[in-house]
Amino acid sequence: MATHIARRVATMDDLTQAGDYCGPEPITYGENDHRTQVWFLLPLHIGKDRYDHEASPGSGLHGVSSPPWTFRECPDGSLEIRASIACGRHDGEYFHGWLNEHNEWTY
Repeated sequence: MATHIARRVATMDDLTQAGDYCGPEPITYGENDHRTQVWFLLPLHIGKDRYDHEASPGSGLHGVSSPPWTFRECPDGSLEIRASIACGRHDGEYFHGWLNEHNEWTY
């Protein structure tokens, strides 16, 4: 397993570095599916910005919502996301990991 330092930022506009994340923030899917969402750049991100998905499969904006994931605000101001985050499952998984307390990605 590898680790990468995460950075919690205030807004989606501040997502600029691999491992950055923001949220949770309210989001609505469809008309009545209200959830909270965390947006992030994976530790694998090498794109020029959060919209660059062409640089690599792990580049660009990603997100998870609760439910089904759970978010825990940690005493140090970091966020923990559970369960694990798997990206690319249907087309070939390119990331499987966790955002842990103390601003650390493990994958």
